Amino acid sequence: MNHEPITGNGAAIPGARHRRARVPARRRGIRHHAFRLALLCLAASFPALAGDPLASSVEGAKQNLQDLTFSNFFSSGWNGPWTRRSRGDNTPDMSLLRVQTNFVTAVFRLDYAYQQNLATAGVRGTDALTGTFEFPFNRRFELGIVGYYNWVDSRKGEDINGGTEGAFARLAWVDTATSSLATNIRVAFPNHDLGGRDTTISVALAGWHDLAPLGLKGVGLYGHLQEETLAGPYAVGSRRNDLTYDISLVRTWTKPGDFLGNASTFVEAYGVTDLDGRHRGHTVITLTPGFRATIARRHIFMAGVDFPVTEPNPFERIFRFTYIYCF
Repeated sequence: MNHEPITGNGAAIPGARHRRARVPARRRGIRHHAFRLALLCLAASFPALAGDPLASSVEGAKQNLQDLTFSNFFSSGWNGPWTRRSRGDNTPDMSLLRVQTNFVTAVFRLDYAYQQNLATAGVRGTDALTGTFEFPFNRRFELGIVGYYNWVDSRKGEDINGGTEGAFARLAWVDTATSSLATNIRVAFPNHDLGGRDTTISVALAGWHDLAPLGLKGVGLYGHLQEETLAGPYAVGSRRNDLTYDISLVRTWTKPGDFLGNASTFVEAYGVTDLDGRHRGHTVITLTPGFRATIARRHIFMAGVDFPVTEPNPFERIFRFTYIYCF
């Protein structure tokens, strides 16, 4: 089975099928204009919701933030503005290419992925561009909106392209100096331009742990477990549910204040298993080595390449590039 390309934070291209849907241009235009308007409203309202971002960052560096845990879930982290935890020169907790983010943050993120398919595939390659706004209400909770656009390069026939949108919420369970744990709930609407009819609903548990106490200075362990459900009309025997999972190791080599701040190398092991359908139990596992660095404390750049390690290979490789602006 040829799996869809995977874009930022492990989210599959929502509801994409390699055929053109007959969707009235007026309806597509209304939907896309509404999404752009929502983006503008979100960007305009961010300062009022999160306060001054630079002040929050400085405040977080100066004060000793209270740990967020299961035991104080209802009493801590809900009141007051969001404040970024500063770990100084210790092991940082960071967003990566594939594994789900495990902490509340305030960013604009842009992910680009190019999937190079096998020579025998009917589709030569697929480009995917994903834009994400994330804004927090406090240290426990954030909302985000996502825009997807995809280009399908066919070997035969007409090339097609189209976009859709989605939204997510993140709830922080744990935020301490050495660990973090959060739940992500995401909805991605069908990509009608690519013939999609399914809404993707996913729930993920994502975490991070600092391995420095074990003698591995600057090394962080990341992971997530996510269940995805496709809601919509379907054919008998088609997949409706899958499980994605990731384990990642990151080694950070520089300090936050260096020109390449928190420069890190990492490798991510990512898997997808079909839970139902005629290919129930089918699993695809990929390895993604990559590099990440921050410039001027606000501009984050990442790059990596996915290599499939299970047979038969669903694709040749996927090239990933990500830019993150920290508010």
